[in-house]
Formats: sequence, C-alpha cells, structure tokens
Amino acid sequence: TNVVRVTIQALAAVLGGTQSLHTNSRDEALSLPSEESARLALRTQQVLAEESGVADVIDPLGGAPLIEDLTERL
Repeated sequence: TNVVRVTIQALAAVLGGTQSLHTNSRDEALSLPSEESARLALRTQQVLAEESGVADVIDPLGGAPLIEDLTERL
C-alpha cells in the first residue's frame, strides 16, 4: 500500500509543478530507511517518470481543457 500511496503523492506533486521530489520509503518514519526501501522509493520515481511521461514536458497539464477552464474560473 505504501508504493501506491507514494506513487499518487509523487504524481500529484509533479502535476502540481514541483521543483523537487522526495518519495518516502516504507520504513523511513520508524528509522533510517533500509537499502531495499530506499531503492524502492527511487524506483517509484523512475517508473512514474518513464511510464507516464510527465517529466518530458514543462507543464504536463498545460492545454488540458478541464484544467484551463478551472483556471479561468479562478
């Protein structure tokens, strides 16, 4: 469940225009993360970037009609 939660958080951050991204490992709240947990957190970022393509553009939501409409309403 941590992988899913962290993936959703990371995607939301990237879509929101984050300048920097840190994905927490599953055991980071309890102690220093294990090597396996740190690797999983890193791979989560890498898979998200590769599979979704959000890192390929400056503004992944730019030009999306729904987002543009919501922005205009603000």
